[in-house]
Amino acid sequence: MNKELKFIITSIWILFTRWFDAFSTYRHTPDLGKEANPLVSIFGFGWTPLLVVIVVLSIYVIYAYYLATFQTFNLVPSEKGYSFSHFIGYVYTGKKQSWVSLFYKFPKDLNRLNHFVGQLLSGCLVFAGFLSTIMWLLINYTEFYKSIHSAPMIYLILIIGSIYISYRWFKNIYNEYLTFVR
Repeated sequence: MNKELKFIITSIWILFTRWFDAFSTYRHTPDLGKEANPLVSIFGFGWTPLLVVIVVLSIYVIYAYYLATFQTFNLVPSEKGYSFSHFIGYVYTGKKQSWVSLFYKFPKDLNRLNHFVGQLLSGCLVFAGFLSTIMWLLINYTEFYKSIHSAPMIYLILIIGSIYISYRWFKNIYNEYLTFVR
């Protein structure tokens, strides 16, 4: 599949699944009383701020995905000898450091952040779209699922899936790095 078509399909999928999730949430809990999203359940967001955050983040991820798809930016180090842990830290921050830096540092280079988000988080949003769409279809059209559905289960699947997607992405580019830098 060429990159233009992949970009269009991915962008439409992200927008459609975010819309479908919001629409289904509204149908299920118009007052957000049963909503498990932490923005609602912990921070008390109503519909307007929740939708603003979802729309802004979705548009940013699609914009970053556009940059990552159609502009060249090298996220990997040019020096050899990076461990997998330090490689992950470098891809994210542009400096040799442990993968743990993902949790407490922020890239100083906005271009690096945009390409990182575009390449990695677009895939995670695609996965989240599949998960939320399947969840809502099961809630709306089956009886068995309603008895086993829980927010912790959905969030656990989302987290495990996103970690797997991230690990696979890092491992693929790390293997390319090992091939080309040696």
